[in-house]
Parts: sequence; structure tokens; C-alpha cells
Amino acid sequence: MQPAEDDKFQFDLGIEDIYLLYDCVCRRIQTWEGSPQRHPFEQEHLWWLRDELYKCVLEHKYTDM
Repeated sequence: MQPAEDDKFQFDLGIEDIYLLYDCVCRRIQTWEGSPQRHPFEQEHLWWLRDELYKCVLEHKYTDM
């Protein structure tokens, strides 16, 4: 489930920021408590966020390395 269009934000992040966020999301996935403590949607959203951040990493490697 994607957020509504008016709920979106934009950031100017460097590749170092992307790597850091990617690492944080991956670690959160590893330590996710699971249901019923956390809503199952949270895990799905973390997977989506991890994949989107990794797309940024791959784009950087393809275009800037």
C-alpha cells in the first residue's frame, strides 16, 4: 500500500545517507518483533522500503562508479 499523493515528502540525500538508511532498514527487518506486537503491514512496508533504497544503491553504482 502506497501513501496518498499528498502524504509524500522529498529529501536531498547523498549516497552515504542512502547506504546508512538501507543498513538501518535491513537491521530493523532482522529484529522485527512480528505479530501481534507489530502490525504485519509494517514488515511488508520495511521490505518495500529496503528494495527502494537498494534501487538507489544500484543506480549509484551503475551511473557513478
